[in-house]
Amino acid sequence: MWSESNNYGFENEQDYLRSIKKGDSYTFTYPFEYIAKNHGNDNYDIGTADMVVRVQWTDTEAGYTMAYDVPEMDKIDPAEGNGDAASFYESDVCWRLESDLDGMGISFELRAF
Repeated sequence: MWSESNNYGFENEQDYLRSIKKGDSYTFTYPFEYIAKNHGNDNYDIGTADMVVRVQWTDTEAGYTMAYDVPEMDKIDPAEGNGDAASFYESDVCWRLESDLDGMGISFELRAF
C-alpha cells in the first residue's frame, strides 16, 4: 500500500515504479522435459522442448508483463501424460524466470504478473 511515509519523493506508486524500471523488454528461453513416450510402469522416454518467455515493460501497469510460448508444443502429446504450456510454465519455468529477474534487479514489485 502506497503511503506518505514511503513515497520516496514521488507523488504516487506508479511514478516510483517507473523510476526503478530496468529496461523495456527481455526474452528468455528455458528448456524443459516432457514425456515423449510413456511405456507404462514408470518407464518413459523423455524429450526436451523450449519455452520462450517475453517480459515487457508497460507504462499502463507500471510494471513488467509476461507472455510465454512453446514453439514445438505440437510434438508434446497430452495422451502420453503431459500437461499444457501453462502446466510446464508453472512446474518447470516459473521459478527459473523469477530467479533470473531477481538477479537482474527486477523485483517482485515491478512485476505485473
